[in-house]
Amino acid sequence: MQAQFQQLVADAQAAYKKGDYHKALAPLIQIAKAAPQDADAQFRLGLCQAYLGKHADARASIDRAVKIKQHDPRFHCGLAFISRREGKIARAQKELDRAIEIDPRHEPAVKMKAELLYFADDAEGACRIIEEANAAGFDSPMLDIAFGLFCANLDRAAEGIRRLEAVIDRPDVGDRPRTSALFRLASLYDKAKRYDDAWAAYTRANASSPKRFNAPMTKAATERTLETWTPDAVARAPRAKRSGSRLVFIVGMSRSGTSLTEQIIASHPKAFGAGELLDMIMIAHDLRLSDFPLSGQVHSPERLSQLAVDEAARRYHDMANARAPGAEKFTDKNPFNYHHVGLIQLLFPGSRVVWCRRNPIDVCVSNYFQDFEDTIPWASDLSSIALMYRLHEDLMRHWQRLFPGAIMELHYDDLVDRQEEKTRELLAFVGLPWDERCLKFYESDRITMTASNDQVRKPLYKSTGRYKPYEKHLDQLRKDLGLPPAQ
Repeated sequence: MQAQFQQLVADAQAAYKKGDYHKALAPLIQIAKAAPQDADAQFRLGLCQAYLGKHADARASIDRAVKIKQHDPRFHCGLAFISRREGKIARAQKELDRAIEIDPRHEPAVKMKAELLYFADDAEGACRIIEEANAAGFDSPMLDIAFGLFCANLDRAAEGIRRLEAVIDRPDVGDRPRTSALFRLASLYDKAKRYDDAWAAYTRANASSPKRFNAPMTKAATERTLETWTPDAVARAPRAKRSGSRLVFIVGMSRSGTSLTEQIIASHPKAFGAGELLDMIMIAHDLRLSDFPLSGQVHSPERLSQLAVDEAARRYHDMANARAPGAEKFTDKNPFNYHHVGLIQLLFPGSRVVWCRRNPIDVCVSNYFQDFEDTIPWASDLSSIALMYRLHEDLMRHWQRLFPGAIMELHYDDLVDRQEEKTRELLAFVGLPWDERCLKFYESDRITMTASNDQVRKPLYKSTGRYKPYEKHLDQLRKDLGLPPAQ
C-alpha cells in the first residue's frame, strides 16, 4: 500500500513538473483523499485545479489547506492566485495582505502584490513595492526579475538592465528564474535598441526552455482534424438544443491581437470579457474523442452523442452565467480555441468566432520573444512556431469553409488604420449596437492579466515591422513560412 502511494506521489510530481496538469490531476486527487489532513497535499491539488481553470474546486482545496494550517502564507498566496485568474483583483489583494501579515518576507506574495499594481497601470507603485522590500533587506532574484518588467516604461531601463545582468550570473538562481531574467533582460535591451544583445539574450532564454513540443504528433492531429471534420460529418453531428448566440470566441495565434480585440468588445456596457478561459479545452479533453489524446483536438464529430453535446454546452453556459449573469455578450479569448471552432459551432449554435490576424513574421517573432513560462511548448523554437502558424492557418481556413458566416477575420493593421470602421464591423458581427466607448478601450478599468496588458491600456499604435531590427536572423523563418527572402 505504501509503495502504491509513493508511486502516486511520483506520478503526480513528474506530470506537474512537466506542466501536464491534466495528467497530474487524478493522482493528486487520490493523494488528497488518502491524506485529508495533509495541508500540502490539499494545496498542491488546489494549484493544479487552478491551472486547469477549475477555480471553484481549486478554492475549495486550498480552503481545506487553510483550515488545517491557518498561518501558512503559501496558502493565502494560492487563494490570491485563484482570485487573480478569476479577475477578482480586490479579493486577491486582501488575500495577499493576509499572506504578508503572516510573513512580511514571503516573496511570492510581495511579488504578486506588485504585479497587481503593474497590471492596474501603476508601474511606479509596483517598482516602489520592490524597492521597499529591498530596503527592508530582501536580496531576491525573484523581485529583481519582477522589477525588470515594471521599470520598462518608466525611463528606468538602465537600472533594470543592471539588476538583471547581475541575476543571470548568480549561482543561487535556478534554471527557470534565470530563463525569466533573460527574457526580461532581452526586452530591456530591445527598448535600448541594443538589438544584437537582445537577440543573444532571447536565443539563450529560449535555448534554456524545456523542449516538449511533439511536432509530428501535432501535425498528424491537425491533419486528422481536417480529414474528419467534413461537411457530411458536420451535417450528421448533433447540435446542442440551446442557442449560443450570447457567446463570442476570439481565436488566433498567441500574440495576434486577441487581448486587444476582447478589450474593445468588453468596453461595451452590454458585454463581459472573461479573458483566457480553459473551459473549452477542458470540455474537448473530457469528451475523449481525439485520435491523438495528447493533442486535445476532437476528431470525428459524428461520434458525438446528443447527450454529450447538451451536457458540455450546459457546463459552459453555467460557467458563463455564474461569471456574468447580466451580460448580453460573453467573450472567451483563449487563442487556442481555434482548434475547437468546429466543436464550438456544434455546442453553441449561433455563436460568433473572431479570428485575429497579424503580420506572420511579427506574430512568430513576438512569440519567440515572449516568456510563456514553459506553458506553450512550441514557442521556444522559431521553426516550431512557423509550423504552428501554418497549421493554424490551414485549420482556420477549413473552419471558414465549413461554417460560412460564423467567423470574422480581424487584421491588426486594418484595425489600426481604420479603427472606427473596423470597430463598427466587429460590434455588428458579434451583435452589439454601436458605442463610442469601444474606441477608447484603453480608458476601461478592466484589468487584462496577459502579456498584452500594456498594449490594451494605450491607444492603438502601429506594431507592424516589430521584427525588422532582427531581419538578419530570420532567413530560415521566412523559408519555413513560405515567404520570399527579405529585400
